[in-house]
Amino acid sequence: MIFCFSGTGNSMHVANKIAERTGERLVDISESIIEKNETYEIEKNEKMGFVFPVYWYCMPKIVEKFIVQLKLSGYRKQYVYAITTYGIAAGNVMDRLIQTLRNKQVQLNGIFGVQMIDNYVVGYNIINVEKQSTILKKAEVEIDKIMLMIECREDIEYIKKGRIRFVTPITGYGYRKANHIKKFFVTQKCNGCKQCENSCPCNTIHMMDGKPMWLGECTFCLKCINGCKQSAIQYGKFTEKRDRYQYK
Repeated sequence: MIFCFSGTGNSMHVANKIAERTGERLVDISESIIEKNETYEIEKNEKMGFVFPVYWYCMPKIVEKFIVQLKLSGYRKQYVYAITTYGIAAGNVMDRLIQTLRNKQVQLNGIFGVQMIDNYVVGYNIINVEKQSTILKKAEVEIDKIMLMIECREDIEYIKKGRIRFVTPITGYGYRKANHIKKFFVTQKCNGCKQCENSCPCNTIHMMDGKPMWLGECTFCLKCINGCKQSAIQYGKFTEKRDRYQYK
């Protein structure tokens, strides 16, 4: 069983690759999935994985929300692992995951991280295509290594935390408290296609008078701004001239 959340496709690529190799069920975490409140059956020899990106050295709010309400049947200390994708480093992102799982009486055995392309266009520009290619080639090698460790059910921590991982409690607090939606807007390029509304994992985007509005809880995955084919979605003053990124 693999539980995955992905904004622009990095984490979903990792999860898909593992699922294709193992034949395990892949659950795409979203607000709709959370509302279903399903009970997940874990088989005797089945592994359970969580795959998600790092936001501000923190796991996405929607992932934590999902795990808090997660209902499992048949869990008997089977092998549990987590993989996070990050642009520069992961910080101490797994600390909160470990505690959240512990509250569910679930033990995390394998901790992994994979460097991929940073999609944080609201903070800085996306790296060029040549650098993207280099990072993604290295990522494939790392994913293969991680899959072997998972198959061997290794109790291991294989992740780059970074030099300033000690700021994780501060950045995590800021991430969870920030009003992420207030600076989103659309330009005249918007054609009302509804792609952003239909693809938002948090059901935060709603079309009003043919234009998207951001209302409610946002996990700040940036799927909308990176995925808009018209480049009509902007955030603040500086994103209009920046590139966009989605895993191809």
